[in-house]
Amino acid sequence: MTRRRAFTLLELLVVLAIIMVLVGLLLPAVQKIRAAAYRLSCQNNLKQIGLAIHHYVQVNGRLPPGYLYQDNGEIPANLLPRVYDFPAPVVYTYSHNPGWGWASYILPYVEQTPVYNRIEFKKNATDPSFADIRVVPMAVFSCPADSGVGRFTVHDVNGVPIGDASTNSYTASNGQNSNMLKEPFRGTGMFQRNSSFTFADVTDGLGQTFMIGEKGAFFVKAPWVGVMSGGVIETTPGAPVFRSVMHPGPSMVMARILSRGLNSPNAEPYDYFSPHPGVVNFAFGDGSVRPVKDTANIQVLRALASRNEGDVVDPDGY
Repeated sequence: MTRRRAFTLLELLVVLAIIMVLVGLLLPAVQKIRAAAYRLSCQNNLKQIGLAIHHYVQVNGRLPPGYLYQDNGEIPANLLPRVYDFPAPVVYTYSHNPGWGWASYILPYVEQTPVYNRIEFKKNATDPSFADIRVVPMAVFSCPADSGVGRFTVHDVNGVPIGDASTNSYTASNGQNSNMLKEPFRGTGMFQRNSSFTFADVTDGLGQTFMIGEKGAFFVKAPWVGVMSGGVIETTPGAPVFRSVMHPGPSMVMARILSRGLNSPNAEPYDYFSPHPGVVNFAFGDGSVRPVKDTANIQVLRALASRNEGDVVDPDGY
């Protein structure tokens, strides 16, 4: 009778060791492939957003506003007089109603017409009748590499809940604005509060001007619907920055370029921040989508963020 020879313990350990080595060699490659796929998917989102904005301009003759504001004297209910241990700074008590942002305006052009048709833009985005709209998850506004996307609760400066919303991984360019929080109606970018710029206003060249860029929810969570008046935007716990910061409404829909670069460890809620290592993806005014290195010179970034400053950028310079 012929006896079958079994594997010895040593042989099994050698085989397992070889398998572990192979897995160790394959994992970095798999991770690189996954990261590249996420980056391409994110760029595709921005491409859809850029095309949607162009369709909006074709129909309406102008760009959508960064967000809509109507001075009707309203004070959000959560900001009515109360007793404070420490009164909230004035900038946090501004009304931003009705607050609907640029992403809400382009919904028909990203295959979300049913949601768009339910919005009454003269009513406040915080109105309870829109509670179910605010939490609709939007794949086109969600970067697949952004670990913070999803439903979250917007709070006021005192930590009192205002309402739930779904996140947006992308934000509009306000350009250079040293006082964006108090003066969101200023800035050198393509979007402001109540702005209605045309492509003709972008005299630096559409292909050399930021339109929409990344600001991941893993960094700060912002509602895609726009500004929820009376609410604040806060650094997400565990974000890869040195400190936790709180900003008022305008930072929910816009970002600026001023003194900090991209993906800065000192970033605040009005800065661009991407989950993709080394770059931030942008949709430019011409609808093209390109990654910009987070090592790009701040002067180059300021030029790219400005619509009509007369600054021309070397396309190979970032």
